[in-house]
Amino acid sequence: MLTELGHLRCAEDRHAEAWQHFGEALSRFRDLHDVIGQAAALAGLGLAGRESGNLSEAVHFLNQAAALLEALDDANGIGYVHRIRATVLLEQGQDELAHRDLKRSLDAYRRSGSRRGTAYTLRSLGVLHRGRGEHAEALRACAEAADIFRDLGDELMHSYAVRSHATAQLRMGLTRTARPRLEWALSVARDAADRWGEAITLRVLGQLHLADGRLDQAQSCLGAALPIWAAMGARLWHARTEYDLSRVYHERGQADASEAAAANACRVFHDVGSREHARLCRSDPAR
Repeated sequence: MLTELGHLRCAEDRHAEAWQHFGEALSRFRDLHDVIGQAAALAGLGLAGRESGNLSEAVHFLNQAAALLEALDDANGIGYVHRIRATVLLEQGQDELAHRDLKRSLDAYRRSGSRRGTAYTLRSLGVLHRGRGEHAEALRACAEAADIFRDLGDELMHSYAVRSHATAQLRMGLTRTARPRLEWALSVARDAADRWGEAITLRVLGQLHLADGRLDQAQSCLGAALPIWAAMGARLWHARTEYDLSRVYHERGQADASEAAAANACRVFHDVGSREHARLCRSDPAR
């Protein structure tokens, strides 16, 4: 029950509470010498750590979960924990390790016959390829994930895969094609009261408007995402959105506001050890 409460709190974006429930579950499972339960609680701690931006702690717990599940040869569990760990490694900029985990996850889910798990992992593969500039591979993986989620009747996750596909199109400069698909994904997230999906889609729409020179709309979307991230305690995503806002301020000629927003974001990138610290902030020692 504690583990299930942890997953419920994660679904509600109440990650601090989820962390507490998973931690208590882990302690009790260890007292009971329940290995399967320990693996589930450890994976939950990894998930809650990822969402709250505690990346190093997330990897620590996911490594333990992976070892237990590999020993149990639990295909679904292996698929899940390797996918979650891959997404954390991506946040840290460790693309090669993340790619290895995603391949392991995909193999495990296909072995178990889990179409849903396969779709989740394909979407994560699409995000990895997009970050590498491998746009054709990103589009292919996200499209396959979207097709599976649609076939399963899961509109919310279908919208997540469509958003990932549209974000790849944005990176290719196809803003006119991406925009209506992102606006649809935003409406699905709002209808489902999915705060995470709403915030992340607002951020991508802000990036799209910025790319097209619509600074008022870019600032509106990015500004609307910030309080949602703050309410969820998602400090890494809050920082990413604030960095995007710094670019809007720069385009407006508001140098002081741009510098302050970028500096705030870079402090978080440094603190959590995310990929952005090396890629975006290294050139300015003050950040």
